[in-house]
Amino acid sequence: MKTSGLGRFSLGQPVPARTHAVCVSLPRVEDLIGYEEKDPKTLGSMPTGYPRFVRHPMIERMIKRLSHEQSGKRGYLFSRAEDCAEVIDTYGIEDARVIECQTHTLLELSAAAAANALVSSYFQHTGCGISSRLAEDFLWEQGLLENREVVSESDDPESRIKEVISRSHGPEVGVHDLILASSGANAFHALFKSAVKRANRRGKSIWIRLGWLYLDTIEAMKLHSSKDGKVLEILEVANAGMIKNVFDEHGDRIAGVVTEFPTNPLLQSGDLQLIRELCDQNQSLLVIDPTMVSPKNARITGIADVVVNSLTKYAGWEGDVMMGSLAFPRSSSAGRELFEEVSGVVCPPYRGDLLRLAEQVPFYEDFIDRSNASSMEVAQFLLRHPAVKKVHWAYQDGFARNYERFAGGDHPGCTLSFETKHDFERFYNRLAMLKSPSFGTEFSNCCPYVYLAHYPLIQSDQGRKSLRAAGISPELFRLSVGLEPVGEIIDTLDRALK
Repeated sequence: MKTSGLGRFSLGQPVPARTHAVCVSLPRVEDLIGYEEKDPKTLGSMPTGYPRFVRHPMIERMIKRLSHEQSGKRGYLFSRAEDCAEVIDTYGIEDARVIECQTHTLLELSAAAAANALVSSYFQHTGCGISSRLAEDFLWEQGLLENREVVSESDDPESRIKEVISRSHGPEVGVHDLILASSGANAFHALFKSAVKRANRRGKSIWIRLGWLYLDTIEAMKLHSSKDGKVLEILEVANAGMIKNVFDEHGDRIAGVVTEFPTNPLLQSGDLQLIRELCDQNQSLLVIDPTMVSPKNARITGIADVVVNSLTKYAGWEGDVMMGSLAFPRSSSAGRELFEEVSGVVCPPYRGDLLRLAEQVPFYEDFIDRSNASSMEVAQFLLRHPAVKKVHWAYQDGFARNYERFAGGDHPGCTLSFETKHDFERFYNRLAMLKSPSFGTEFSNCCPYVYLAHYPLIQSDQGRKSLRAAGISPELFRLSVGLEPVGEIIDTLDRALK
């Protein structure tokens, strides 16, 4: 392995030590709060951050170059001109300056415009911005960089990636049944936007969100369904009676079900066979995201209409590339109907990102196998530890049978979540491990999930009530088990728990 997540990392330290690193260190609770509350001192120590949440410094430099250093302006670089136009239309933006180029579109607003918050949120949840590697190439061509990243050239990196990823999905998916996107969030955004349009044409306006899903999935569903329909949330993924009642009540008005298998961050698995039968009875679409454990572990392609997957995790195991995929199983006519439309909506990956992922993806399956073995040992350690209150993992009681039906045994993926019996801040500050968002990397990483994904919910009684209803503790830790010797990972956790 090239990078370890064990040890002490300074505030704002990118991991790995590469220009386009996805993870950045937040070593103490006070850093978490400073980051979420936009404390200038904290942000000043963070040159970069998770790419959809924090604008990369090279993109910032590119915007300044394109706008000729205009003061009082705020710029946004879109990958596609169509997304820029949609933002202007959706939020009724006036007095905007738009500059279209072959590889990007610049939207410029007054820095004081109220729409800035809306556009920033749209960027995060839809992943429609440009790649930091595109910005790096732009700056290089402008003569503004002394050096840049060097990656291995390849005639067709996209095909190399698709060969490996399609194989991991199983026989229902080939290379021509995959669409690659600039991120997992963008893949879902493009799919759901297209699926809502098709459903509306058929008079179907109700979507079911099964389980507490990833933040950007929740927000994308709100964004695209707010005008023409509604989203019903079922938090208890294994509550067959509740799920049946919703289908009995709404029947053929249900456009589809969106779920994760297992869910993020509680790793709960629903009864997919039941959901499939109910969707078939009502001609409803079934969208499944197995990113938490990878589609190689959770072989759900034979039961899904569309499979959403973030390749930033597991495939980009070195932690410095963003990408996503959509798999359209040949067995699903409902999913296949969306293929062409989604292809025209998705933000395609930048060539530099394709080349970088093509360097890593040959080791994708081996990384998953090795992290499976280590996660099994770490889970058993946490389950036995007297200072651990609760462990959420793929084989937890109440959900293991549903998961085993598609994954078998000993395939938990690299992620698990846990709560301690003792002080959250004390454990967090003592833990000698990288603390940052993301997972599925060669280096271990512990994420204070609610603080980074749902910080506003912690700040209000209603927000905390919502978290309790979902069974999510504000003090939940999501652990990504890396390739370090498993004994060292366990010792690191044990020292902090003591």
